[in-house]
Amino acid sequence: MNTSAQSFYSQISANRRRSVLLVLLLTAFLGFFGFVIGFAMSGGYWQGGLVATGIAVVIATLMTSVSYFAGDSIVLAVSGAREVNDQVAPQLMNVVREMSIAANVPVPKVYVINDSAPNAFATGRDPRHASMAVTTGLLDKLDREELQGVIGHELSHVRNLDIRFALLVAVLVGSIALMADFFLRFTFWGGLGGGRSRDRGSGGGGLVIIAIVILSILPPIYEVLRSRKKTVVAD
Repeated sequence: MNTSAQSFYSQISANRRRSVLLVLLLTAFLGFFGFVIGFAMSGGYWQGGLVATGIAVVIATLMTSVSYFAGDSIVLAVSGAREVNDQVAPQLMNVVREMSIAANVPVPKVYVINDSAPNAFATGRDPRHASMAVTTGLLDKLDREELQGVIGHELSHVRNLDIRFALLVAVLVGSIALMADFFLRFTFWGGLGGGRSRDRGSGGGGLVIIAIVILSILPPIYEVLRSRKKTVVAD
């Protein structure tokens, strides 16, 4: 009993550390590429590189704040989830309450996604601000006992703060991908096409191209690795 409790709290602490590390890495990552892009576009450390670094750090801070406080709403909105209550989904709500009491966590908000594929996920920054979504396919295919197993599994992610780390990863990595696309379009259609870039020579443009390529390929690679890890854990 002691061993499982110790392992459980160790996992919570590990997820907290991973969340902090992710935010720090993101800030350093964007700060570095902000400096490279700013220096390449301006040709100077102070007027371009450091200013762009400061802007990148501010952007990283805003992205982290949005991910932490509103990331679950973004994920649910993108998934097309709608909140349900006892009148709409009585059995689902009953099972969620039952398993929440068993797991000793607050009852999360419950959502349903209109999708025939059986699936479920939990999201939020902590157990007090957690939400859970299940698909209509899952509700159609599982009986009450099977549904209890799925809900219990998702509540375990809520309790040990897996949801916080997953939420930060989902929103922040998606934001990096959008920023990479923006910088890529800006580089080819505006930044490198302008006269000032040509006046500075090809060195700055080359740095921008290298930065944008790396910025563009890292998020998909990380997503693939994260998906494989998630699949292994689920199995």
